[in-house]
Amino acid sequence: MMTIKEFASLCNCNTQTLRYYDKIGLLKPVKVDQWSGYRYYAKSQAIDFVKIKNLQAADFTIKEIETLLTMTEQQVWEAFELKIAEQTQKLERIQKIQQSYLTEINTMKKMIHSFCNHLLERANAPEMLREFNMDACEAATMVDAIRTLLLTKTAESGEEPRTVKMVVEDKLFEGERAIENMTFLIQEEELNDTVYLNADHLREETSDLTENTELLWESSGWTRTHEFLDDIPAFHDDKECILLIRHYEKLICGNLTYPMLLLGKLYEKGYEVDKLHCFVEDNGDGKNSVSLLRKK
Repeated sequence: MMTIKEFASLCNCNTQTLRYYDKIGLLKPVKVDQWSGYRYYAKSQAIDFVKIKNLQAADFTIKEIETLLTMTEQQVWEAFELKIAEQTQKLERIQKIQQSYLTEINTMKKMIHSFCNHLLERANAPEMLREFNMDACEAATMVDAIRTLLLTKTAESGEEPRTVKMVVEDKLFEGERAIENMTFLIQEEELNDTVYLNADHLREETSDLTENTELLWESSGWTRTHEFLDDIPAFHDDKECILLIRHYEKLICGNLTYPMLLLGKLYEKGYEVDKLHCFVEDNGDGKNSVSLLRKK
Protein backbone atom coordinates (compact mmCIF):
# COMPACT_ATOMS: atom_id res chain seq x y z
CA MET A 1 0.00 0.00 0.00
CA MET A 2 1.01 3.62 -0.51
CA THR A 3 0.46 6.71 1.61
CA ILE A 4 -1.67 9.47 0.14
CA LYS A 5 1.47 11.53 -0.58
CA GLU A 6 3.13 8.62 -2.39
CA PHE A 7 -0.03 7.89 -4.35
CA ALA A 8 -0.42 11.58 -5.27
CA SER A 9 3.17 11.57 -6.55
CA LEU A 10 2.49 8.45 -8.64
CA CYS A 11 -0.65 10.03 -10.14
CA ASN A 12 1.01 13.43 -10.59
CA CYS A 13 -1.71 15.24 -8.64
CA ASN A 14 -2.07 16.92 -5.26
CA THR A 15 -3.48 15.33 -2.13
CA GLN A 16 -6.46 17.74 -2.14
CA THR A 17 -7.65 16.15 -5.40
CA LEU A 18 -7.51 12.68 -3.84
CA ARG A 19 -9.36 13.88 -0.74
CA TYR A 20 -12.04 15.38 -3.01
CA TYR A 21 -12.43 12.12 -4.95
CA ASP A 22 -12.72 10.30 -1.63
CA LYS A 23 -15.37 12.75 -0.43
CA ILE A 24 -17.58 12.30 -3.52
CA GLY A 25 -17.11 8.55 -3.48
CA LEU A 26 -15.21 8.11 -6.75
CA LEU A 27 -11.85 6.94 -5.40
CA LYS A 28 -11.74 5.85 -1.80
CA PRO A 29 -8.49 4.66 -0.12
CA VAL A 30 -8.25 0.94 0.52
CA LYS A 31 -7.49 1.67 4.15
CA VAL A 32 -7.86 4.54 6.63
CA ASP A 33 -5.92 4.19 9.89
CA GLN A 34 -8.44 4.39 12.70
CA TRP A 35 -5.99 6.15 15.02
CA SER A 36 -4.09 8.54 12.77
CA GLY A 37 -6.66 8.94 9.98
CA TYR A 38 -3.96 8.37 7.37
CA ARG A 39 -5.20 7.23 3.96
CA TYR A 40 -3.54 4.35 2.13
CA TYR A 41 -3.98 3.45 -1.55
CA ALA A 42 -3.17 0.43 -3.70
CA LYS A 43 -1.00 0.93 -6.80
CA SER A 44 -3.77 -0.59 -8.95
CA GLN A 45 -6.03 2.36 -8.02
CA ALA A 46 -3.87 4.58 -10.19
CA ILE A 47 -5.75 3.12 -13.19
CA ASP A 48 -9.05 4.33 -11.70
CA PHE A 49 -7.51 7.74 -11.08
CA VAL A 50 -6.59 8.05 -14.76
CA LYS A 51 -10.15 7.09 -15.74
CA ILE A 52 -11.72 9.56 -13.31
CA LYS A 53 -9.44 12.45 -14.33
CA ASN A 54 -10.10 11.98 -18.05
CA LEU A 55 -13.82 11.32 -17.75
CA GLN A 56 -14.22 14.39 -15.60
CA ALA A 57 -12.27 16.49 -18.11
CA ALA A 58 -14.60 15.21 -20.84
CA ASP A 59 -17.64 16.60 -18.94
CA PHE A 60 -19.02 13.30 -17.71
CA THR A 61 -21.12 13.69 -14.57
CA ILE A 62 -20.08 12.11 -11.26
CA LYS A 63 -22.93 9.65 -11.60
CA GLU A 64 -21.81 8.69 -15.11
CA ILE A 65 -18.22 8.27 -13.93
CA GLU A 66 -19.34 6.01 -11.09
CA THR A 67 -21.03 3.75 -13.63
CA LEU A 68 -18.15 3.80 -16.11
CA LEU A 69 -15.65 2.77 -13.41
CA THR A 70 -17.43 -0.59 -13.27
CA MET A 71 -17.30 -1.12 -17.05
CA THR A 72 -14.74 -2.58 -19.41
CA GLU A 73 -12.19 -0.52 -21.31
CA GLN A 74 -14.18 -1.09 -24.52
CA GLN A 75 -17.36 0.25 -22.91
CA VAL A 76 -15.52 3.31 -21.60
CA TRP A 77 -14.12 3.93 -25.08
CA GLU A 78 -17.62 3.68 -26.55
CA ALA A 79 -18.86 6.15 -23.93
CA PHE A 80 -16.22 8.62 -25.14
CA GLU A 81 -17.40 8.10 -28.74
CA LEU A 82 -20.99 8.84 -27.69
CA LYS A 83 -19.89 11.95 -25.79
CA ILE A 84 -17.99 13.18 -28.86
CA ALA A 85 -21.10 12.70 -31.01
CA GLU A 86 -23.25 14.62 -28.51
CA GLN A 87 -20.77 17.49 -28.30
CA THR A 88 -20.47 17.60 -32.09
CA GLN A 89 -24.25 17.97 -32.41
CA LYS A 90 -24.23 20.69 -29.76
CA LEU A 91 -21.46 22.54 -31.59
CA GLU A 92 -23.42 22.34 -34.85
CA ARG A 93 -26.48 23.83 -33.13
CA ILE A 94 -24.39 26.69 -31.73
CA GLN A 95 -22.92 27.37 -35.18
CA LYS A 96 -26.43 27.57 -36.67
CA ILE A 97 -27.51 29.95 -33.91
CA GLN A 98 -24.45 32.09 -34.59
CA GLN A 99 -25.32 32.27 -38.28
CA SER A 100 -28.91 33.35 -37.60
CA TYR A 101 -28.08 35.70 -34.70
CA LEU A 102 -27.30 38.86 -36.67
CA THR A 103 -30.21 38.28 -39.04
CA GLU A 104 -32.67 38.01 -36.17
CA ILE A 105 -31.17 41.03 -34.38
CA ASN A 106 -31.51 43.19 -37.50
CA THR A 107 -35.03 41.93 -38.11
CA MET A 108 -36.03 42.78 -34.56
CA LYS A 109 -34.54 46.28 -34.85
CA LYS A 110 -36.62 46.87 -37.98
CA MET A 111 -39.75 45.61 -36.21
CA ILE A 112 -39.12 47.85 -33.21
CA HIS A 113 -38.62 50.81 -35.53
CA SER A 114 -41.89 49.90 -37.24
CA PHE A 115 -43.65 49.90 -33.89
CA CYS A 116 -42.24 53.30 -32.98
CA ASN A 117 -43.50 54.71 -36.26
CA HIS A 118 -46.88 53.16 -35.51
CA LEU A 119 -46.85 54.81 -32.09
CA LEU A 120 -45.86 58.16 -33.58
CA GLU A 121 -48.82 58.08 -35.97
CA ARG A 122 -51.22 57.46 -33.07
CA ALA A 123 -49.65 60.27 -31.02
CA ASN A 124 -50.57 62.73 -33.76
CA ALA A 125 -54.25 61.81 -33.58
CA PRO A 126 -56.36 64.92 -32.81
CA GLU A 127 -58.02 63.36 -29.77
CA MET A 128 -54.62 62.41 -28.30
CA LEU A 129 -53.21 65.89 -28.88
CA ARG A 130 -56.21 67.39 -27.10
CA GLU A 131 -55.91 64.90 -24.24
CA PHE A 132 -52.33 65.94 -23.46
CA ASN A 133 -52.64 69.53 -24.71
CA MET A 134 -49.82 69.10 -27.21
CA ASP A 135 -49.26 70.07 -30.80
CA ALA A 136 -47.96 67.61 -33.39
CA CYS A 137 -44.36 68.75 -32.92
CA GLU A 138 -44.50 68.26 -29.14
CA ALA A 139 -46.05 64.81 -29.61
CA ALA A 140 -43.27 63.78 -32.00
CA THR A 141 -40.63 64.99 -29.53
CA MET A 142 -42.29 63.08 -26.72
CA VAL A 143 -42.45 59.83 -28.68
CA ASP A 144 -38.80 60.13 -29.69
CA ALA A 145 -37.89 60.58 -26.02
CA ILE A 146 -39.88 57.48 -25.07
CA ARG A 147 -38.23 55.50 -27.84
CA THR A 148 -34.78 56.47 -26.57
CA LEU A 149 -35.74 55.84 -22.98
CA LEU A 150 -37.17 52.35 -23.43
CA LEU A 151 -35.13 51.00 -26.30
CA THR A 152 -31.93 52.76 -27.33
CA LYS A 153 -30.45 53.34 -23.87
CA THR A 154 -31.19 49.80 -22.76
CA ALA A 155 -29.58 48.30 -25.87
CA GLU A 156 -26.46 50.48 -25.70
CA SER A 157 -25.85 50.14 -21.98
CA GLY A 158 -26.38 46.39 -21.84
CA GLU A 159 -28.69 46.84 -18.87
CA GLU A 160 -31.52 44.47 -18.05
CA PRO A 161 -34.78 45.31 -19.91
CA ARG A 162 -36.67 48.04 -18.08
CA THR A 163 -39.63 46.94 -16.00
CA VAL A 164 -42.35 49.26 -17.34
CA LYS A 165 -45.69 47.47 -17.22
CA MET A 166 -48.29 47.96 -19.98
CA VAL A 167 -51.59 46.34 -20.80
CA VAL A 168 -52.85 45.53 -24.28
CA GLU A 169 -56.23 43.85 -24.44
CA ASP A 170 -55.97 41.09 -21.83
CA LYS A 171 -52.18 40.78 -22.02
CA LEU A 172 -49.62 42.23 -19.64
CA PHE A 173 -46.28 43.35 -21.09
CA GLU A 174 -43.14 44.56 -19.32
CA GLY A 175 -40.14 46.59 -20.41
CA GLU A 176 -38.28 46.19 -23.68
CA ARG A 177 -39.87 42.79 -24.29
CA ALA A 178 -43.23 44.54 -24.22
CA ILE A 179 -42.22 46.61 -27.20
CA GLU A 180 -41.00 43.55 -29.09
CA ASN A 181 -44.12 41.52 -28.31
CA MET A 182 -46.43 44.34 -29.32
CA THR A 183 -44.49 44.73 -32.55
CA PHE A 184 -45.17 41.10 -33.43
CA LEU A 185 -48.87 41.67 -32.80
CA ILE A 186 -48.94 44.77 -34.96
CA GLN A 187 -47.13 43.01 -37.78
CA GLU A 188 -49.64 40.17 -37.68
CA GLU A 189 -52.53 42.67 -37.49
CA GLU A 190 -53.80 41.10 -34.28
CA LEU A 191 -53.54 44.26 -32.17
CA ASN A 192 -56.51 46.61 -31.82
CA ASP A 193 -56.76 49.81 -29.80
CA THR A 194 -57.86 48.20 -26.54
CA VAL A 195 -55.76 48.90 -23.46
CA TYR A 196 -57.93 47.93 -20.50
CA LEU A 197 -57.64 46.05 -17.24
CA ASN A 198 -60.84 44.05 -17.49
CA ALA A 199 -59.46 40.50 -17.28
CA ASP A 200 -59.47 38.92 -13.82
CA HIS A 201 -55.80 37.94 -13.90
CA LEU A 202 -54.82 41.53 -14.74
CA ARG A 203 -56.88 42.81 -11.83
CA GLU A 204 -54.95 40.36 -9.67
CA GLU A 205 -51.72 41.76 -11.10
CA THR A 206 -52.82 45.26 -10.14
CA SER A 207 -53.79 44.05 -6.68
CA ASP A 208 -50.41 42.38 -6.16
CA LEU A 209 -48.57 45.49 -7.33
CA THR A 210 -50.51 47.86 -5.06
CA GLU A 211 -49.99 45.82 -1.90
CA ASN A 212 -48.01 47.56 0.84
CA THR A 213 -48.30 51.00 -0.76
CA GLU A 214 -49.19 54.46 0.42
CA LEU A 215 -51.30 57.04 -1.41
CA LEU A 216 -49.20 60.00 -2.54
CA TRP A 217 -51.79 61.89 -4.52
CA GLU A 218 -55.13 61.48 -6.29
CA SER A 219 -57.50 63.46 -8.44
CA SER A 220 -60.98 62.87 -9.86
CA GLY A 221 -63.57 64.65 -11.95
CA TRP A 222 -61.14 65.85 -14.61
CA THR A 223 -62.04 65.78 -18.29
CA ARG A 224 -58.65 65.74 -20.02
CA THR A 225 -55.41 64.18 -18.79
CA HIS A 226 -53.43 67.42 -19.15
CA GLU A 227 -55.61 68.96 -16.44
CA PHE A 228 -53.91 66.96 -13.67
CA LEU A 229 -50.38 66.49 -15.02
CA ASP A 230 -48.98 69.64 -13.39
CA ASP A 231 -50.48 68.61 -10.04
CA ILE A 232 -48.66 65.28 -9.84
CA PRO A 233 -45.99 65.59 -7.12
CA ALA A 234 -42.38 65.42 -8.25
CA PHE A 235 -40.48 62.18 -7.80
CA HIS A 236 -38.23 62.42 -4.74
CA ASP A 237 -36.91 58.97 -3.76
CA ASP A 238 -35.91 55.63 -5.23
CA LYS A 239 -39.07 53.68 -4.40
CA GLU A 240 -41.41 52.21 -7.02
CA CYS A 241 -44.50 54.21 -7.90
CA ILE A 242 -47.79 53.07 -9.43
CA LEU A 243 -50.09 55.32 -11.42
CA LEU A 244 -53.66 53.98 -11.63
CA ILE A 245 -55.98 55.70 -14.08
CA ARG A 246 -59.69 55.11 -14.58
CA HIS A 247 -60.81 56.82 -17.78
CA TYR A 248 -64.35 56.64 -19.12
CA GLU A 249 -63.56 57.64 -22.72
CA LYS A 250 -62.55 54.47 -24.54
CA LEU A 251 -61.39 56.38 -27.59
CA ILE A 252 -58.64 57.83 -25.40
CA CYS A 253 -57.67 55.27 -22.78
CA GLY A 254 -58.17 52.43 -25.25
CA ASN A 255 -55.44 53.78 -27.49
CA LEU A 256 -52.07 52.06 -27.10
CA THR A 257 -50.34 55.44 -27.28
CA TYR A 258 -52.03 56.78 -24.16
CA PRO A 259 -50.00 55.01 -21.44
CA MET A 260 -46.78 55.58 -23.37
CA LEU A 261 -47.34 59.34 -23.57
CA LEU A 262 -48.34 59.37 -19.93
CA LEU A 263 -45.09 57.65 -18.93
CA GLY A 264 -43.19 60.17 -21.02
CA LYS A 265 -44.87 63.08 -19.23
CA LEU A 266 -44.01 61.60 -15.84
CA TYR A 267 -40.42 61.08 -16.96
CA GLU A 268 -40.27 64.82 -17.70
CA LYS A 269 -41.29 65.42 -14.07
CA GLY A 270 -38.32 63.41 -12.81
CA TYR A 271 -39.84 59.95 -12.40
CA GLU A 272 -37.55 57.01 -13.20
CA VAL A 273 -39.34 54.88 -15.76
CA ASP A 274 -37.84 51.64 -14.44
CA LYS A 275 -39.44 52.42 -11.07
CA LEU A 276 -42.82 53.50 -12.46
CA HIS A 277 -45.81 51.35 -13.39
CA CYS A 278 -48.89 52.59 -15.21
CA PHE A 279 -52.27 50.85 -15.30
CA VAL A 280 -55.20 52.18 -17.33
CA GLU A 281 -58.70 50.90 -16.71
CA ASP A 282 -61.94 51.64 -18.49
CA ASN A 283 -64.37 53.36 -16.11
CA GLY A 284 -67.99 52.90 -17.09
CA ASP A 285 -69.52 55.37 -14.64
CA GLY A 286 -68.58 58.48 -16.62
CA LYS A 287 -66.05 59.81 -14.09
CA ASN A 288 -62.32 60.03 -14.49
CA SER A 289 -59.92 59.42 -11.61
CA VAL A 290 -56.18 58.97 -11.08
CA SER A 291 -54.17 57.76 -8.08
CA LEU A 292 -50.42 57.81 -7.47
CA LEU A 293 -49.16 55.17 -5.06
CA ARG A 294 -45.68 54.52 -3.67
CA LYS A 295 -44.24 51.31 -2.35
CA LYS A 296 -43.52 51.53 1.38
